[in-house]
Amino acid sequence: MTRWLAVTIFVPAGFGEAVSNFLIEQGATGIEEVGGDSKEERVRTYLEEDGRERRVLRNLRRYLKSLEKIEPELSHSRVETTSLADQDWGEKWKTFFKPVQVTSRLIVKPPWSRIRLRKDQIAIEINPAMAFGTGTHATTKLCLKVLERSLRRKGLSVLDVGTGSGILSIAAAKLGAREVWGIDIDRLAVENARENAERNGVSDIVKISKGSIGRVEKRFDVVIANIDQKNLRRMRWPLIRHLEDQGFLVLSGILEGEAVPLRQSYLETNHVRFARVTQEEGWACLTFQKK
Repeated sequence: MTRWLAVTIFVPAGFGEAVSNFLIEQGATGIEEVGGDSKEERVRTYLEEDGRERRVLRNLRRYLKSLEKIEPELSHSRVETTSLADQDWGEKWKTFFKPVQVTSRLIVKPPWSRIRLRKDQIAIEINPAMAFGTGTHATTKLCLKVLERSLRRKGLSVLDVGTGSGILSIAAAKLGAREVWGIDIDRLAVENARENAERNGVSDIVKISKGSIGRVEKRFDVVIANIDQKNLRRMRWPLIRHLEDQGFLVLSGILEGEAVPLRQSYLETNHVRFARVTQEEGWACLTFQKK
């Protein structure tokens, strides 16, 4: 019998939405707000007990810890878990996952949602799974907005490092890229990304592979990495090496307080120039251009 883990997060008032977005990006297809008061909010989600829930809990605790750096009051947050018998949570969660309009053109939607698009709008259909990137978290929104701007010229090549659900690779293909490579070290993420690419009809453009950036042997017009500050700093040389001259490097998954030192570490390579920074909900996205 399938069992589920009820995860309840207690956070200071005002932080419930950020935590909800993070949980959805981690694979929770629905969030239940279970009340609170003027000082505290409670957010609950349900994860299938199949071993992968341990990774989500680790990521959640790491996320809360990282937020403490900019909001010390989050040191009072806590996470409680309860094991439950099988219920049809999957169907119940469908009521929570709604279409998200990221830009005037880009809309991210679940497979079961029907929407009417304007002539210039693009729908990206993502099936929620244990992979990062359903389009609701600020880091993903920032990447999608920068991609839309960077791919105004058609026919560019794109490398998506840490592709997760494949949402950025799919968006790049639908925005006119001629070739997109998405890579991830997580087997389940790769499987989910391939399914999503096929669902969106871009499998002929998007190539999804399991492995690290070191296994990629070509350069791209746009390299995008929505991961975390620590790995972005560690991977700065491989990311730059895989970029064509005058190509754009897009980095996300960065807390606003981490943006300046990370920006400086890339400029110190003397191979890129800073283009812009965009910010949303306490997160930052850095764009560089290779010299």
